[in-house]
Amino acid sequence: MAGISLRSFLFSAHAFFRVFNRMEVKGQDRIPVSGPLIIVANHVGNADPPALMSCIVPVRPAAMMTKKELFAFPPLGRLFRSWGGIPVDRRREGGDLGALREGIDLLKNGGCLVLFPEGTRARGRQLKPKLGVAMLAHKTGAPVLSVRIFNTENFSKLGKITIKFGNIRSYDSTAALDRKEAYAEFSQIIMSDIFAITEE
Repeated sequence: MAGISLRSFLFSAHAFFRVFNRMEVKGQDRIPVSGPLIIVANHVGNADPPALMSCIVPVRPAAMMTKKELFAFPPLGRLFRSWGGIPVDRRREGGDLGALREGIDLLKNGGCLVLFPEGTRARGRQLKPKLGVAMLAHKTGAPVLSVRIFNTENFSKLGKITIKFGNIRSYDSTAALDRKEAYAEFSQIIMSDIFAITEE
């Protein structure tokens, strides 16, 4: 299993989504091909990570922050690590600092990092975003590209999936706010950017 390359897996996943879910990708040309970049998306269903990554990796290499539970089974854990995956302990009070440090190192070396600010599937709820995206953008100066994913909750019913890339935003804190408030404000702005993207 560890011999499966990320590119091969995502090529197959992309073909699957294209055929069975009529996946449509819009704005892929908005992905910068080099330089540090944070890509953020809403989290609708279990198909989000492979569907989104299959649209990014053909443009440039990328790593994804994802829940540590996916790394618990050793063969899968080794596979995800070989693909550059960064495990995140979502239950750790104050955030997973180890995962954030890995993300900072990746971005400072010009890499691309993909994550879901909501931290889990929304399942129709309005979730408060985590502050990690804001901290990463502030610490590294990496721009943030918003993406909206549509209809992956109906992936198993073969519903049509749309992935649409939006605009890039850079971290800009308000001087009057303390660090935590500034991070919270930027995180909300990022979520607004995501949900401002329409399917058409």
